[in-house]
Amino acid sequence: MFERWSYLGYTLLFCLPPLALIWLRREFSGRIARDLRRIAGATLVLTLYGCLIWPVAMSMGAWAYGGDRVLGVKLFGWVHVEDVVWWILVSFLLASFIALSTRYEDEGVDVILREAGRPWRAFGHAFRGLRIVRLERNATIHVAAAILVVLAAALLRVSAVEWMALVLAIASVVSMEIMNSVIERIASRLEPGQDEGIRLIKDAAAAGVLVTAAAAAAIGLVVFAPRILPALL
Repeated sequence: MFERWSYLGYTLLFCLPPLALIWLRREFSGRIARDLRRIAGATLVLTLYGCLIWPVAMSMGAWAYGGDRVLGVKLFGWVHVEDVVWWILVSFLLASFIALSTRYEDEGVDVILREAGRPWRAFGHAFRGLRIVRLERNATIHVAAAILVVLAAALLRVSAVEWMALVLAIASVVSMEIMNSVIERIASRLEPGQDEGIRLIKDAAAAGVLVTAAAAAAIGLVVFAPRILPALL
């Protein structure tokens, strides 16, 4: 996919997302920042070891790189620059994860099990939140319209690009309607009397739904009109 940048590109795809998960989150980085010197030391040792032994393994025929998938640049004429980057990133990722796990282990917490369970709980909260759709008239209207659009798209066999546009439009309208319902409930709870400022907030939220619904309707016309109008005329 990346041609001569393939090895380097796949290395970055493999390493940078988990590194971002560890180091961008303050809860994690705050704990392992105290171990940064040891993490850097471990990274340096593993990288030096890998860069020394990797070319030896290649010369013995353990594996080989396609010439059209690497840059062809060797550090000190010995090791591919992609190998250096791979060992730096993988070693840093491994050392960071071990440091993080050790910190939480000292606190009596299994961070892997804790983090694995959190997404399921978050999904549970989100699914429970969908019940607000059943409590709002406009939300149920939008859902009914979405069902109609999906069925019509399937019957008319719209293209993949049109499917993406329709799904994005449906998700935008329903999401805006949910947020509008939330804002209305919070505003009514904070200020039952509904002064002018609260009224403006609620009207602005409703305007957001209107704008999104209008854009979704325009997308629907672009997709369905060329298919339906010839059959009517």
